[in-house]
Amino acid sequence: MPPGGMPPGGMPPGQFGGQPPLPPLGLFQSKSGLRAALLNLSGVGAGYFYLRNRLFFGINVGVTIALLVTAAILGAADDLLVWVPSLLVWVLITVVHGLFAGRAHDRRLLARGEQPSAKPMPMILAACLALVMIVSLVGVWQAGEWRLRVADAAHARGDCDTAIDGYNMVESGFQLSMSPGLMDRARSGVEACELLRRAQSDVENEAYDHALESYGEYFAHEHSRWEDTDGSVAEVHLDYASQLATEADELYSGEVTEEVEETFRQAQETYTFVAEDFSDTPAAAEVPTALGDLYDLATADYAAENWCGAFDQIGMFDDLTWDSAPEIADRIEEERPDAALKCGWDQVDTGDFDGAEETAEYLEATYPDHEADEVEDLVRHAGAGRVEAEMDRAVLLGESEIETAPWETGGGDKVSIQYVNHTDEEMVFLYVGPDAVHGEVVIEPCADCDSSSPPTDASCLNDANAMDLKLDPGEYRILINATNDFFTRPLHNTINMKAGETYADCFYREQ
Repeated sequence: MPPGGMPPGGMPPGQFGGQPPLPPLGLFQSKSGLRAALLNLSGVGAGYFYLRNRLFFGINVGVTIALLVTAAILGAADDLLVWVPSLLVWVLITVVHGLFAGRAHDRRLLARGEQPSAKPMPMILAACLALVMIVSLVGVWQAGEWRLRVADAAHARGDCDTAIDGYNMVESGFQLSMSPGLMDRARSGVEACELLRRAQSDVENEAYDHALESYGEYFAHEHSRWEDTDGSVAEVHLDYASQLATEADELYSGEVTEEVEETFRQAQETYTFVAEDFSDTPAAAEVPTALGDLYDLATADYAAENWCGAFDQIGMFDDLTWDSAPEIADRIEEERPDAALKCGWDQVDTGDFDGAEETAEYLEATYPDHEADEVEDLVRHAGAGRVEAEMDRAVLLGESEIETAPWETGGGDKVSIQYVNHTDEEMVFLYVGPDAVHGEVVIEPCADCDSSSPPTDASCLNDANAMDLKLDPGEYRILINATNDFFTRPLHNTINMKAGETYADCFYREQ
């Protein structure tokens, strides 16, 4: 064979099949590869569909759907650092694989002597699919936002059953929104609505104290939406105050204890709170009447004329403001001193003279202009009662009568009493007369007398230490006794003393 020649019927060296060898094809020089990679960015295997590779298209669609379903179930929005990289890696794998699959597709075309298509439609489709995927994700997110707004609207109406269903739907159905904020707001809405629903349940069960706590927690919650447009919370406060008043009345058993006082005061403060903080609600208009009913209930002893109990009951409301019902403040200003004065007289009648004097001191210090003359009478009767009680104790073991006839009579409008202590020990003279006039006078021992024997004549009446007492005429109960009780039988009598009379005598100790 001549040099450079070709054997007959043969082919040039290095050539087979009658075709020239394929030129080298780079990975990014493959038109079909680039198109398949871009189409696979959609995540649904559109590049494989373009290459007519049904197997890989089916695998891609199946895996993508499985990943999305799993992400939705396991909470993609709550674990972005897990699911976003996972989905991106899967899309990246399909893109890279699309490059290789497209190059292989182009090589097969070239091997058949065909040229890969240069039409721009696949590129436009790839862009449209990418846009569709972005719009789909944004659509899922916005659908979740819309569903959240619907739930918030039900929440704002106070329909928490509907609202919670909506919030739960957002949390479970819109994980593919990839929005952690959406999930957090849905869960926060559930928490707030549970507080509101608990408060509503407490109201239905008449557990008003718990209801107010729940309402307080609800309104402090960042996702509270319900607005108390009809004054429901104010009504709960009214019901709670009424419940407190009833409880306090049931606790009262004739004595104002600390618990009774605290409960009544809390009820009054709750009513006042409604008037001040819910002034634009219908409940606020009910406060003056409610406060009047509360005061009548708390001071029922005043109407029952149990004056000492009424005085203590009215005192429960010391230092409280009555701006919402000023007429109650006026009643307190009138009724408390009235109850105190009448209580003082009851104390005198029952022998509680210390209590009566304390009541009088209170009136003199707090209400100096209230029935000042009667308060003075009260003090005098309390003192007289104490003196009479002392007399009663002194005669328990017996008594001796004092001479009731006057020593002498004469002019003047007073009664003169001149008693001489013919002993060497002090004696005390007690008396109670008309209109509770009373007193206690110490009769000093005689100055110059022989106490070892009775006086023999009336000269003892001239003793310098003789008691000289002037009284208004009237009936007097008198008692004479030794201060150290050496008399076993004190001198005691009731004498009707007339003006101008003088009562005189020498008292001595029998040997």
